[in-house]
Amino acid sequence: MNEFSYSELFTAAGLLRLDADFLRQLSTQDGGLATSLRAYRDGEQQPFIGQAQSEFLLCLAPHLERFIARLFCVEPEVAELQARTRSHDVVMDFKKHFVLR
Repeated sequence: MNEFSYSELFTAAGLLRLDADFLRQLSTQDGGLATSLRAYRDGEQQPFIGQAQSEFLLCLAPHLERFIARLFCVEPEVAELQARTRSHDVVMDFKKHFVLR
């Protein structure tokens, strides 16, 4: 990841560079998703609606989360929060099962 200064995040040029860096990293991690994002942004693809939009955003979310965690050097803290959240999975599974009955 390129180095960014905090003040760059308040400039249009800095945000463009940040976005380009995100797209570059996304391309290496998931080329198809990066292509879809570029097509969506460029208006080459029909806008996502309803569930398709939700699925698209859910696919992008983990990539963006990792990117932001690296940008602000908070990967250990993010990993800890993820582990704490996953520790509640058994409760959520029970609730889901109970509600479905």
